[in-house]
Parts: sequence; C-alpha cells; structure tokens
Amino acid sequence: MSALTARPTYAALAAFLAGDAVASAIPVPYVAKNMDAMRIPEQVRWAVPVAKAATALGLASVFRFPAVARLTTGLLTLYFAGALGIHLRVRNRIANIVPAVLLLMVFAAMTAQGPHTAGGGVRALDS
Repeated sequence: MSALTARPTYAALAAFLAGDAVASAIPVPYVAKNMDAMRIPEQVRWAVPVAKAATALGLASVFRFPAVARLTTGLLTLYFAGALGIHLRVRNRIANIVPAVLLLMVFAAMTAQGPHTAGGGVRALDS
C-alpha cells in the first residue's frame, strides 16, 4: 500500500477540497482575483465551489464506497487538466500553475492505483 492508496490520504484531500470549496464560495479575495485573471465568467463561478464540495464528498466516501472515490479521482484528474489548460491559456504566473500540475499528477496516480481496500473479512472502516 502506498501513501496515494491509503484511505487517510483520501480523507485529507477531502478536507482540503472542502476548505477550498468554502474559500471559493465566499470568495476569498485571492480566489476571486485568480478567477478574474483566468476570465471565469461571473455567471458560472457558482459551479466551482459546488464541484469542489461534491468531489470532497466523493473522496470522503472511500471508507464505504471505494469505487466512488476512485471515480472521483478520475473526475478530479479531468478537472485539474482543464484548470491547467485555463492557466496556460491566460499565461498565468508559474506560482499559480504549479499547484494545478501537482494536483493533476496526484489525482491521475490515485486513479490509476485506486484506493486500498480491506482484505478478506476485515471491515472497510478498520483498514
């Protein structure tokens, strides 16, 4: 079992995305400025925190529904591929591009490996 397949990793990333959803919903000035720089229209910005909250729930489901968590990492891979494309399109600063690249790689690797599942007879919540 690697760190990327460990269920606590899924839980930690779920907490991170939940916090990011809150920061996007408020929006925190840095987040609003970034959305302006990426030319995300005001009328669709509501979808960003909704998507982040939904993916946080999907990652947190790893303890009961590992397949849903794996599907979520696949969707997050697509999300961050799109985010990377937007960052490159607007020629955003490298400091804003690096997190998108790192998260894209992490979620792609998590999708390829899938979450660690409990062995025979062991409850999923115990592993």
